[in-house]
Amino acid sequence: MKAIRIVMAVAMLFGSTAVFAQRANLRLGTILPANSIWDRALKQMASEWQQATGGRVRLQVRGTTGDESTIIRRMRLNNPQVASLTQTGLAEIDESFNVFGIPFFFESDAEAIHVLEALTPQLRQVLAEKGYVLLNWGHGGWAHVFSAAEVNNLNDLRRAKLFTSSGDDGMVRWYKENGFQPVPLALTDVLMGLNTGLINAYPSPPYGALVFQWYRQTSHMLDIPLNPVFGATVMTERAWARISQSDQTILRESAVATQDFLFTEVPRQDREAISEMQKRGLNVSSLDEASSEKLRREAEKLTSTWREDRVPSAVYDAALRARNSYREK
Repeated sequence: MKAIRIVMAVAMLFGSTAVFAQRANLRLGTILPANSIWDRALKQMASEWQQATGGRVRLQVRGTTGDESTIIRRMRLNNPQVASLTQTGLAEIDESFNVFGIPFFFESDAEAIHVLEALTPQLRQVLAEKGYVLLNWGHGGWAHVFSAAEVNNLNDLRRAKLFTSSGDDGMVRWYKENGFQPVPLALTDVLMGLNTGLINAYPSPPYGALVFQWYRQTSHMLDIPLNPVFGATVMTERAWARISQSDQTILRESAVATQDFLFTEVPRQDREAISEMQKRGLNVSSLDEASSEKLRREAEKLTSTWREDRVPSAVYDAALRARNSYREK
């Protein structure tokens, strides 16, 4: 009888361990603003995860007052286990993600998405090698230049005190080498920088400028898209490994549905944000075709140094091939 009790106890122990291994209580860290379209989409995804897995996977979405460097550092300590990162945060994990920040590299949303899809297997592997699982891509809209004084060319922009993300020393160096006046700040400090005059210009999608309320200090926007602001939701490999394969499939399907929603809705939100900010005094400047083309040529000349310096050559070349193949259709 004693032997039987021992066997039963061992079986119960291993059985409970197996059940526990199928459950995961996860936290998601992000700097995205509360009640924004991104925040609501993530919380909807979290709800779907819990319902579809019968409560085996629970995800708590938490905003943070820190920066993405802090989130990434904490992920290494297993709290949070999931993060929705901007392109800047992803580039801190690996410079490959700088490819989406090249000004004027893409001409349309469709073209940019085509390149994103072509690069996804390569970038998924890049993340895997750093210990992360790619769950989905996010869309932040298209960056435009917002400024206190009107900006119509690169020389105007060189006179501005221009926000750039803190922690990206390579970008700061590139700006300075090309005659700009970068001011590195955490994204969460941009409003403070605008209110104190530390900065007076920044690149941002229109919806972001509206949600963060940055536009109140910058009454001008140049109506020339710079680059798509792609992000991603990632999970640590350690947390992912604790989830059963069947639940992993459920999580991926829900994450892709969230991705599809954002890629449809965010561009529409950008258009509505411009209209709303114009009602509140935003001046939108447009350039004629010749001036716009001149600006693009000058910017492309400056960013030609990004290959190898800011973007690994293999990723840069793959993006270029995918972009050119799209244009040849």
